[in-house]
Amino acid sequence: MAIKTKLLPLFLPILLMASGGFDHGTAAGKGNWDISLTWNPFNYFDQGQSYAVLGYGLTNRLDIHGYYSYTHIGNDNYYGGFSYQFYKSKRLDLSTAIGIRKYRNEKRTHLFMPQLLYTVRLSERIGIGGSFVDIRSQKLETSKGIASDVFLMVNIYENKKYKIDITAGGFNPVLWEPKSGEWYPTYSLDIKIK
Repeated sequence: MAIKTKLLPLFLPILLMASGGFDHGTAAGKGNWDISLTWNPFNYFDQGQSYAVLGYGLTNRLDIHGYYSYTHIGNDNYYGGFSYQFYKSKRLDLSTAIGIRKYRNEKRTHLFMPQLLYTVRLSERIGIGGSFVDIRSQKLETSKGIASDVFLMVNIYENKKYKIDITAGGFNPVLWEPKSGEWYPTYSLDIKIK
């Protein structure tokens, strides 16, 4: 418990940045729900988003997943797709995914394919997750580029029914540029319902 308390001040500045990290290589598992939440408090951060990501394990390796992202500039978007975990070991999980993103107030549609998602377990409580996502227009031959993210995952609570992680890391976007540097700070609170 003392380690968890000592880590909290390290994450507090990142918790206020309001964007999230959820894409990792570990499947939810059959019948399990993965929920990831990020909040941009009172739309404080210009480039921040509030969003919810949901995933459900159709099998032990195949998930259906999606998200809704709210931005205070009216560019809300949503995504739906499938992910498949094709590799699992004690230290490394790898998945691939395919999905479609649409915008609420625009006609733009993006295909997310191919995707490579990973989870590296450093210990029972700490891991590194992330993804590489090729963002394409509706015409498959036109790639917008590869977005990537990487984040540290720390398990803060687990019992037989729930697992709660907090993640903090960075996102390298394709369709917009962070105000300083190439990476935008991210965080999320991730809940698995078993």
